[in-house]
Amino acid sequence: MKTTIKSLTHSINYLHNSDKSYKALRKHLNTMPVGFPATITGVERRILKDMFSVDEARVAVYMDWRFETADTIFEKAGGPLGMEREKVGSLLESMEKKGAIFAKNGDGIWKYALHPLILGMFEMHLDALTPGLWLDMRKYVVPYFLIEYMTSAIPQMRVIPVEKSVTPEHNIAAYDEIRHIIKHTEQEICIAECICRKASNLVGKSCERTDRKETCMGLGDFGAQYARNGWARVITREEALEHIDLCEKEGLIIHPFNEKNPEAICFCCGCCCGIVELLKSFPHPADFVASNYYAALDTKLCNGCGTCVKRCQTDAFTLKNKKKGKMAVLNTGKCIGCGLCVTTCKAGALKLVKKDTETVPPNTMEEKFQIIMDGKKGAVGKLFSTAKGIVGLKP
Repeated sequence: MKTTIKSLTHSINYLHNSDKSYKALRKHLNTMPVGFPATITGVERRILKDMFSVDEARVAVYMDWRFETADTIFEKAGGPLGMEREKVGSLLESMEKKGAIFAKNGDGIWKYALHPLILGMFEMHLDALTPGLWLDMRKYVVPYFLIEYMTSAIPQMRVIPVEKSVTPEHNIAAYDEIRHIIKHTEQEICIAECICRKASNLVGKSCERTDRKETCMGLGDFGAQYARNGWARVITREEALEHIDLCEKEGLIIHPFNEKNPEAICFCCGCCCGIVELLKSFPHPADFVASNYYAALDTKLCNGCGTCVKRCQTDAFTLKNKKKGKMAVLNTGKCIGCGLCVTTCKAGALKLVKKDTETVPPNTMEEKFQIIMDGKKGAVGKLFSTAKGIVGLKP
Protein backbone atom coordinates (compact mmCIF):
# COMPACT_ATOMS: atom_id res chain seq x y z
CA MET A 1 0.00 0.00 0.00
CA LYS A 2 2.81 2.43 0.93
CA THR A 3 4.51 1.68 -2.38
CA THR A 4 1.30 2.36 -4.31
CA ILE A 5 0.67 5.64 -2.48
CA LYS A 6 4.28 6.70 -3.01
CA SER A 7 4.00 5.94 -6.74
CA LEU A 8 0.75 7.86 -7.08
CA THR A 9 2.18 10.82 -5.17
CA HIS A 10 5.22 10.84 -7.45
CA SER A 11 2.98 10.83 -10.55
CA ILE A 12 0.80 13.64 -9.20
CA ASN A 13 3.84 15.77 -8.32
CA TYR A 14 5.36 15.14 -11.75
CA LEU A 15 2.17 16.22 -13.51
CA HIS A 16 1.90 19.28 -11.29
CA ASN A 17 5.50 20.32 -11.94
CA SER A 18 5.08 19.69 -15.65
CA ASP A 19 2.01 21.89 -15.81
CA LYS A 20 3.91 24.59 -13.92
CA SER A 21 6.52 24.56 -16.71
CA TYR A 22 3.86 25.23 -19.35
CA LYS A 23 2.23 27.92 -17.22
CA ALA A 24 5.62 29.62 -16.87
CA LEU A 25 6.21 29.42 -20.62
CA ARG A 26 2.75 30.81 -21.36
CA LYS A 27 3.42 33.72 -19.03
CA HIS A 28 6.83 34.36 -20.62
CA LEU A 29 5.42 34.24 -24.15
CA ASN A 30 2.84 36.82 -23.15
CA THR A 31 5.66 39.33 -22.56
CA MET A 32 6.81 39.00 -26.19
CA PRO A 33 5.85 41.55 -28.90
CA VAL A 34 2.85 39.43 -29.89
CA GLY A 35 1.68 37.94 -26.61
CA PHE A 36 0.09 34.67 -25.53
CA PRO A 37 -2.92 35.48 -23.32
CA ALA A 38 -4.26 33.10 -20.70
CA THR A 39 -7.70 31.49 -20.80
CA ILE A 40 -10.10 30.06 -18.26
CA THR A 41 -10.19 26.69 -20.04
CA GLY A 42 -6.43 26.13 -20.26
CA VAL A 43 -6.59 25.45 -24.02
CA GLU A 44 -3.46 27.56 -24.50
CA ARG A 45 -1.46 25.13 -22.34
CA ARG A 46 -2.71 22.18 -24.39
CA ILE A 47 -1.36 23.93 -27.48
CA LEU A 48 2.02 24.44 -25.81
CA LYS A 49 2.10 20.78 -24.75
CA ASP A 50 1.62 19.82 -28.40
CA MET A 51 4.61 21.97 -29.37
CA PHE A 52 7.10 21.66 -26.50
CA SER A 53 8.33 18.84 -24.28
CA VAL A 54 8.60 19.68 -20.57
CA ASP A 55 12.38 20.25 -20.79
CA GLU A 56 11.98 22.31 -23.97
CA ALA A 57 9.40 24.50 -22.23
CA ARG A 58 11.78 25.02 -19.31
CA VAL A 59 14.57 26.19 -21.65
CA ALA A 60 12.25 28.36 -23.78
CA VAL A 61 11.43 30.45 -20.70
CA TYR A 62 15.00 31.79 -20.89
CA MET A 63 14.77 32.72 -24.59
CA ASP A 64 13.88 36.05 -26.17
CA TRP A 65 12.22 37.22 -29.38
CA ARG A 66 15.63 38.58 -30.40
CA PHE A 67 18.10 36.07 -31.81
CA GLU A 68 20.72 34.71 -29.41
CA THR A 69 23.41 32.05 -29.65
CA ALA A 70 23.12 28.73 -27.85
CA ASP A 71 25.95 29.83 -25.52
CA THR A 72 24.03 32.96 -24.50
CA ILE A 73 20.88 30.95 -23.82
CA PHE A 74 22.90 28.39 -21.83
CA GLU A 75 24.42 31.15 -19.70
CA LYS A 76 20.90 32.17 -18.69
CA ALA A 77 19.24 28.75 -18.44
CA GLY A 78 21.95 26.25 -17.53
CA GLY A 79 22.43 27.23 -13.91
CA PRO A 80 18.79 27.63 -12.82
CA LEU A 81 17.80 24.43 -14.66
CA GLY A 82 20.87 22.41 -13.70
CA MET A 83 21.50 21.50 -17.35
CA GLU A 84 24.79 20.94 -19.16
CA ARG A 85 25.69 22.95 -22.27
CA GLU A 86 25.15 19.91 -24.50
CA LYS A 87 21.68 19.33 -23.08
CA VAL A 88 20.57 22.92 -23.71
CA GLY A 89 22.02 22.75 -27.23
CA SER A 90 20.22 19.52 -28.05
CA LEU A 91 16.90 20.95 -26.80
CA LEU A 92 17.35 24.04 -28.97
CA GLU A 93 18.00 21.83 -31.99
CA SER A 94 14.95 19.72 -31.16
CA MET A 95 12.70 22.77 -30.87
CA GLU A 96 14.02 24.17 -34.14
CA LYS A 97 13.42 20.97 -36.05
CA LYS A 98 9.74 20.92 -35.14
CA GLY A 99 9.19 24.65 -35.54
CA ALA A 100 8.60 25.55 -31.90
CA ILE A 101 11.28 28.24 -32.15
CA PHE A 102 12.91 30.27 -34.92
CA ALA A 103 16.53 29.61 -35.94
CA LYS A 104 18.98 31.05 -38.43
CA ASN A 105 22.57 30.42 -39.42
CA GLY A 106 24.83 33.36 -40.15
CA ASP A 107 28.52 32.84 -40.93
CA GLY A 108 28.32 29.37 -39.42
CA ILE A 109 26.88 30.59 -36.12
CA TRP A 110 23.43 29.37 -35.13
CA LYS A 111 21.10 31.75 -33.37
CA TYR A 112 17.67 31.07 -31.87
CA ALA A 113 14.58 33.14 -31.02
CA LEU A 114 11.02 32.66 -29.88
CA HIS A 115 8.21 32.72 -32.42
CA PRO A 116 4.82 34.28 -31.92
CA LEU A 117 2.05 31.68 -32.04
CA ILE A 118 0.86 33.27 -35.30
CA LEU A 119 2.78 33.81 -37.53
CA GLY A 120 5.36 31.33 -36.38
CA MET A 121 4.84 28.31 -34.15
CA PHE A 122 1.57 27.22 -35.70
CA GLU A 123 2.68 27.69 -39.32
CA MET A 124 5.85 25.71 -38.69
CA HIS A 125 3.88 22.75 -37.33
CA LEU A 126 2.91 21.89 -40.88
CA ASP A 127 4.05 18.26 -40.62
CA ALA A 128 2.77 17.86 -37.06
CA LEU A 129 -0.71 19.25 -37.62
CA THR A 130 -3.54 17.11 -36.25
CA PRO A 131 -7.29 17.67 -36.03
CA GLY A 132 -6.89 18.04 -32.26
CA LEU A 133 -4.28 20.78 -32.53
CA TRP A 134 -6.34 22.61 -35.14
CA LEU A 135 -9.52 22.46 -33.07
CA ASP A 136 -7.62 23.73 -30.03
CA MET A 137 -6.26 26.57 -32.15
CA ARG A 138 -9.82 27.43 -33.19
CA LYS A 139 -10.94 27.47 -29.56
CA TYR A 140 -8.03 29.70 -28.61
CA VAL A 141 -7.50 32.08 -31.51
CA VAL A 142 -10.98 33.45 -32.17
CA PRO A 143 -12.06 34.37 -28.62
CA TYR A 144 -8.63 35.06 -27.07
CA PHE A 145 -5.67 35.47 -29.44
CA LEU A 146 -7.74 37.60 -31.84
CA ILE A 147 -7.38 40.57 -29.49
CA GLU A 148 -3.61 40.12 -29.29
CA TYR A 149 -3.13 39.79 -33.03
CA MET A 150 -5.47 42.58 -34.13
CA THR A 151 -4.27 45.23 -31.68
CA SER A 152 -0.51 45.13 -32.36
CA ALA A 153 1.17 48.48 -33.13
CA ILE A 154 1.50 47.48 -36.80
CA PRO A 155 0.07 44.43 -38.58
CA GLN A 156 2.31 41.38 -38.94
CA MET A 157 1.23 41.05 -42.57
CA ARG A 158 0.49 43.48 -45.41
CA VAL A 159 -1.57 43.32 -48.59
CA ILE A 160 0.12 43.76 -51.96
CA PRO A 161 -2.14 44.62 -54.92
CA VAL A 162 -2.38 42.46 -58.00
CA GLU A 163 0.12 43.92 -60.48
CA LYS A 164 -2.41 44.39 -63.29
CA SER A 165 -4.67 46.41 -60.98
CA VAL A 166 -2.17 49.25 -60.61
CA THR A 167 -1.31 51.84 -63.24
CA PRO A 168 1.83 53.98 -63.82
CA GLU A 169 0.35 57.03 -62.10
CA HIS A 170 0.21 55.07 -58.86
CA ASN A 171 4.03 55.23 -58.61
CA ILE A 172 3.99 51.87 -56.88
CA ALA A 173 6.84 51.23 -54.46
CA ALA A 174 9.08 48.18 -54.79
CA TYR A 175 7.75 46.70 -51.53
CA ASP A 176 4.22 46.77 -53.00
CA GLU A 177 5.27 44.94 -56.15
CA ILE A 178 5.42 41.19 -55.65
CA ARG A 179 7.30 40.39 -58.85
CA HIS A 180 9.98 42.94 -58.05
CA ILE A 181 10.48 41.28 -54.66
CA ILE A 182 10.84 37.85 -56.25
CA LYS A 183 13.14 39.00 -59.04
CA HIS A 184 15.49 40.85 -56.70
CA THR A 185 15.66 38.54 -53.69
CA GLU A 186 19.11 37.11 -52.99
CA GLN A 187 17.64 34.29 -50.92
CA GLU A 188 16.43 30.88 -52.01
CA ILE A 189 12.71 30.72 -52.69
CA CYS A 190 10.72 27.77 -51.43
CA ILE A 191 7.09 26.74 -51.66
CA ALA A 192 5.11 24.91 -49.02
CA GLU A 193 1.67 23.56 -48.36
CA CYS A 194 -0.70 26.14 -46.86
CA ILE A 195 -1.34 25.15 -43.25
CA CYS A 196 -4.74 26.86 -43.22
CA ARG A 197 -5.99 24.84 -46.18
CA LYS A 198 -4.44 21.69 -44.74
CA ALA A 199 -6.26 22.34 -41.47
CA SER A 200 -9.55 22.90 -43.27
CA ASN A 201 -9.12 19.63 -45.14
CA LEU A 202 -8.46 17.79 -41.87
CA VAL A 203 -11.92 18.72 -40.64
CA GLY A 204 -13.61 17.99 -43.97
CA LYS A 205 -13.73 21.46 -45.52
CA SER A 206 -12.31 22.03 -49.02
CA CYS A 207 -10.99 25.34 -50.28
CA GLU A 208 -13.42 27.15 -52.58
CA ARG A 209 -10.63 28.91 -54.51
CA THR A 210 -7.93 26.38 -55.31
CA ASP A 211 -7.30 22.65 -55.35
CA ARG A 212 -3.56 23.17 -55.04
CA LYS A 213 -1.87 22.38 -51.73
CA GLU A 214 1.40 24.24 -52.25
CA THR A 215 0.61 27.95 -52.18
CA CYS A 216 2.75 29.55 -49.45
CA MET A 217 6.21 30.87 -50.34
CA GLY A 218 9.18 31.29 -48.03
CA LEU A 219 12.19 33.54 -48.42
CA GLY A 220 15.05 34.55 -46.14
CA ASP A 221 15.61 32.84 -42.79
CA PHE A 222 11.94 31.87 -42.40
CA GLY A 223 11.97 30.09 -45.74
CA ALA A 224 15.36 28.53 -44.99
CA GLN A 225 14.00 26.88 -41.84
CA TYR A 226 11.14 25.44 -43.87
CA ALA A 227 13.46 24.11 -46.55
CA ARG A 228 16.10 22.52 -44.29
CA ASN A 229 13.46 20.69 -42.26
CA GLY A 230 11.66 19.33 -45.32
CA TRP A 231 8.47 21.36 -44.87
CA ALA A 232 8.98 23.05 -48.24
CA ARG A 233 10.82 22.57 -51.50
CA VAL A 234 13.12 25.04 -53.22
CA ILE A 235 11.88 26.50 -56.52
CA THR A 236 13.34 28.80 -59.17
CA ARG A 237 12.41 32.45 -59.69
CA GLU A 238 10.64 31.44 -62.89
CA GLU A 239 8.55 28.88 -61.04
CA ALA A 240 7.77 31.47 -58.36
CA LEU A 241 6.56 33.98 -60.95
CA GLU A 242 4.39 31.33 -62.62
CA HIS A 243 2.96 30.50 -59.20
CA ILE A 244 2.04 34.15 -58.63
CA ASP A 245 0.28 34.29 -62.00
CA LEU A 246 -1.82 31.26 -61.09
CA CYS A 247 -2.67 32.58 -57.62
CA GLU A 248 -3.86 35.88 -59.09
CA LYS A 249 -5.98 34.00 -61.62
CA GLU A 250 -7.58 31.92 -58.85
CA GLY A 251 -8.34 35.04 -56.86
CA LEU A 252 -5.98 34.61 -53.91
CA ILE A 253 -4.87 37.63 -51.88
CA ILE A 254 -1.14 38.41 -52.02
CA HIS A 255 -0.39 38.56 -48.30
CA PRO A 256 3.33 38.78 -47.39
CA PHE A 257 4.91 39.41 -44.01
CA ASN A 258 4.96 43.14 -43.29
CA GLU A 259 8.60 43.83 -44.23
CA LYS A 260 10.27 45.44 -47.24
CA ASN A 261 11.96 42.12 -47.94
CA PRO A 262 9.37 39.67 -46.61
CA GLU A 263 10.44 36.37 -45.09
CA ALA A 264 7.27 34.69 -46.34
CA ILE A 265 4.40 35.33 -48.75
CA CYS A 266 0.97 33.82 -48.22
CA PHE A 267 -1.72 33.60 -50.88
CA CYS A 268 -4.92 33.76 -48.92
CA CYS A 269 -8.60 33.00 -49.37
CA GLY A 270 -11.59 34.01 -47.31
CA CYS A 271 -12.79 30.44 -46.76
CA CYS A 272 -9.66 28.88 -45.19
CA CYS A 273 -7.22 31.59 -44.11
CA GLY A 274 -7.38 32.26 -40.38
CA ILE A 275 -6.04 35.81 -40.73
CA VAL A 276 -8.63 36.77 -43.36
CA GLU A 277 -11.30 35.16 -41.20
CA LEU A 278 -10.22 37.36 -38.29
CA LEU A 279 -10.33 40.43 -40.53
CA LYS A 280 -13.81 39.58 -41.76
CA SER A 281 -15.06 39.39 -38.18
CA PHE A 282 -14.75 43.18 -37.93
CA PRO A 283 -17.09 45.67 -39.66
CA HIS A 284 -14.13 47.53 -41.20
CA PRO A 285 -11.27 45.12 -41.99
CA ALA A 286 -9.47 47.96 -43.78
CA ASP A 287 -8.67 49.52 -40.38
CA PHE A 288 -6.59 46.49 -39.39
CA VAL A 289 -4.65 45.98 -42.62
CA ALA A 290 -1.34 47.40 -43.86
CA SER A 291 -2.31 48.35 -47.41
CA ASN A 292 -1.69 51.39 -49.59
CA TYR A 293 -4.71 51.06 -51.87
CA TYR A 294 -8.47 50.73 -51.92
CA ALA A 295 -10.97 50.03 -54.68
CA ALA A 296 -13.23 52.70 -56.15
CA LEU A 297 -16.46 51.87 -58.02
CA ASP A 298 -17.95 53.93 -60.86
CA THR A 299 -21.63 53.02 -60.58
CA LYS A 300 -22.34 54.56 -63.99
CA LEU A 301 -20.16 51.92 -65.66
CA CYS A 302 -21.23 48.97 -63.49
CA ASN A 303 -23.31 46.39 -65.38
CA GLY A 304 -24.20 44.32 -62.30
CA CYS A 305 -22.43 41.16 -63.47
CA GLY A 306 -21.49 40.21 -59.90
CA THR A 307 -17.91 39.13 -60.66
CA CYS A 308 -16.57 41.50 -57.99
CA VAL A 309 -18.82 39.83 -55.40
CA LYS A 310 -17.31 36.44 -56.24
CA ARG A 311 -13.71 37.70 -56.37
CA CYS A 312 -13.70 39.68 -53.12
CA GLN A 313 -12.38 37.72 -50.13
CA THR A 314 -13.59 40.18 -47.48
CA ASP A 315 -17.22 40.55 -48.63
CA ALA A 316 -16.76 44.22 -49.59
CA PHE A 317 -19.24 43.94 -52.48
CA THR A 318 -22.96 43.23 -52.61
CA LEU A 319 -25.47 43.43 -55.46
CA LYS A 320 -28.63 45.48 -55.25
CA ASN A 321 -31.58 45.64 -57.58
CA LYS A 322 -32.20 48.70 -59.70
CA LYS A 323 -34.79 49.53 -62.33
CA LYS A 324 -32.88 47.80 -65.11
CA GLY A 325 -31.06 44.85 -63.62
CA LYS A 326 -28.53 44.93 -60.79
CA MET A 327 -25.69 47.12 -59.59
CA ALA A 328 -22.69 46.46 -57.33
CA VAL A 329 -22.37 48.27 -54.01
CA LEU A 330 -18.91 48.70 -52.48
CA ASN A 331 -18.27 48.98 -48.73
CA THR A 332 -14.83 50.65 -48.66
CA GLY A 333 -14.44 49.83 -44.97
CA LYS A 334 -14.24 46.17 -45.94
CA CYS A 335 -11.85 46.74 -48.87
CA ILE A 336 -8.24 45.76 -48.16
CA GLY A 337 -6.84 46.94 -51.50
CA CYS A 338 -5.85 43.59 -53.01
CA GLY A 339 -7.02 44.56 -56.52
CA LEU A 340 -8.55 41.17 -57.34
CA CYS A 341 -11.84 42.80 -58.31
CA VAL A 342 -10.21 45.37 -60.60
CA THR A 343 -8.53 42.90 -62.94
CA THR A 344 -11.74 41.00 -63.67
CA CYS A 345 -14.17 43.92 -64.05
CA LYS A 346 -14.89 43.76 -67.80
CA ALA A 347 -17.04 46.88 -67.61
CA GLY A 348 -14.08 48.91 -66.34
CA ALA A 349 -16.13 50.16 -63.40
CA LEU A 350 -13.44 49.44 -60.81
CA LYS A 351 -10.00 50.89 -60.21
CA LEU A 352 -7.49 51.05 -57.37
CA VAL A 353 -6.92 54.34 -55.62
CA LYS A 354 -3.77 55.07 -53.65
CA LYS A 355 -4.34 56.17 -50.06
CA ASP A 356 -3.35 59.69 -49.06
CA THR A 357 -0.93 58.38 -46.45
CA GLU A 358 1.43 55.64 -47.57
CA THR A 359 2.24 52.81 -45.18
CA VAL A 360 5.94 51.98 -45.43
CA PRO A 361 6.82 48.56 -44.05
CA PRO A 362 9.77 47.97 -41.69
CA ASN A 363 13.01 46.85 -43.30
CA THR A 364 13.29 43.52 -41.49
CA MET A 365 11.34 41.12 -39.30
CA GLU A 366 13.40 42.15 -36.27
CA GLU A 367 12.56 45.81 -36.88
CA LYS A 368 8.89 44.91 -37.24
CA PHE A 369 8.80 43.13 -33.90
CA GLN A 370 10.67 45.98 -32.21
CA ILE A 371 7.97 48.40 -33.39
CA ILE A 372 5.27 46.02 -32.12
CA MET A 373 7.10 45.66 -28.80
CA ASP A 374 7.53 49.41 -28.38
CA GLY A 375 3.82 49.95 -29.05
CA LYS A 376 2.55 47.01 -26.99
CA LYS A 377 -0.67 47.89 -25.17
CA GLY A 378 -1.86 46.74 -21.79
CA ALA A 379 -4.92 44.55 -21.32
CA VAL A 380 -7.28 47.54 -21.01
CA GLY A 381 -5.86 49.21 -24.11
CA LYS A 382 -6.24 46.01 -26.14
CA LEU A 383 -9.83 45.51 -25.04
CA PHE A 384 -10.66 49.15 -25.79
CA SER A 385 -9.16 48.94 -29.30
CA THR A 386 -10.96 45.67 -29.98
CA ALA A 387 -14.29 47.07 -28.75
CA LYS A 388 -13.90 50.06 -31.08
CA GLY A 389 -13.19 47.71 -33.99
CA ILE A 390 -16.21 45.57 -33.21
CA VAL A 391 -18.56 48.55 -33.43
CA GLY A 392 -16.87 49.79 -36.60
CA LEU A 393 -14.72 52.60 -35.17
CA LYS A 394 -11.10 52.99 -36.18
CA PRO A 395 -8.95 51.54 -33.35
